[in-house]
Amino acid sequence: MANFNTHLSVAAVASGLISTLCLQVGFVNSQDAMLLILMGTIGGILPDIDLHYSHPSRIIFSILGMIFAFLWVLSAENALSVTELWAVGIVIYCGIRYGLWRVFNVYTKHRGAIHSVAAAVLSMILTTVICYHVYGKNDFTSWLIGFVVFIGFIIHLLLDELYSVDFMNRRIKRSFGTALKIVDTRYAYSSSLIIVLSIGLFYISPSAKNFTDTIMSAETYQLIGSRLLPPDFPFLQQPTPY
Repeated sequence: MANFNTHLSVAAVASGLISTLCLQVGFVNSQDAMLLILMGTIGGILPDIDLHYSHPSRIIFSILGMIFAFLWVLSAENALSVTELWAVGIVIYCGIRYGLWRVFNVYTKHRGAIHSVAAAVLSMILTTVICYHVYGKNDFTSWLIGFVVFIGFIIHLLLDELYSVDFMNRRIKRSFGTALKIVDTRYAYSSSLIIVLSIGLFYISPSAKNFTDTIMSAETYQLIGSRLLPPDFPFLQQPTPY
């Protein structure tokens, strides 16, 4: 499997590219573009939240706790006092860093049900619901942030599978096939819980119509194509008629 630094670096680069693209075509403003980078990078380390090695596991949950605490502080209503903002932020951090970490440490197994496409879908929907209902983002932006988390999650699974192939010795390691899977049938209860949670959260998620219409629209990709290269790029210039 790929190491923590590899997952973090690749997810950050991929999220940065997607964020830049979304900013240039007008999908998001500069503030949400930075949020896309951040959340995509988080998606790139999410599959390792079930690690049972104390040091990297605690780092992951510390990062998640700080990010969600700061997001709360920055998005909360100005009517709240500074002390109230700090207090809620500390509660959020401690709940994720110690409470949620304990749950995952006790009840999950690494490369189990969480290392699956189903878990990536759950992460996307959960992120969308939180962005919409807690942080007040609109439906399109909420789904876009959730989608970037999904992309980061899938990149993590792909990297783990890629590192399961030893190209130099031309052999496949025994870990091949344990990272990228639709669901983990070995853990039927956990996989079923992930699916049920995904369905339940989808019912309280914002409408995905604006997001899907934009993603599926040919005009979107024409706009991306027009912004992908400089207008005076040689291959884009029309030939001069004689």
